[in-house]
Parts: sequence; C-alpha cells; structure tokens
Amino acid sequence: MRRSVSKADGPNLARHYRSVWDVFRAPLLVGLVCAVGLGLALVGDGIWDGLSWLALSLPVGLAAFYWHRAGRRR
Repeated sequence: MRRSVSKADGPNLARHYRSVWDVFRAPLLVGLVCAVGLGLALVGDGIWDGLSWLALSLPVGLAAFYWHRAGRRR
C-alpha cells in the first residue's frame, strides 16, 4: 500500500519525479558534442583541430566548474 507524501512530512520525503528525457538530456548533449569533436579531429587540420579541441574540452570544463561550485558550498 502506498502512502501519500505531504509537505508536512518534511523536505526529505517529498518526491520529485523526472522523466527519462529530463534525466538524460544533459549527458546525451555532452556525449553528442564529444562525438562531434572526435569526428572533427578526423576530418582535417587547421580550424577543424581547434573546433575538436573546443568540443573535447567540454567535459573537462564542466567537471572543473561543478567541482569548484561544490567546494564553495561547504
């Protein structure tokens, strides 16, 4: 039997349901950008190399951003 959760139960018991798209939207976008970056690295030289470096640096930049942000909350 399911018990309904109310705001009186406290903030830890409140449930927020997300769709699959809400959960996986950002990781799929980062993966797509990385795949494009890998493809650009294979295409040629010059501007393509710069674009591939930019695309492949996205996960590193995001990790540094969220690591720094998590450190400020403490």
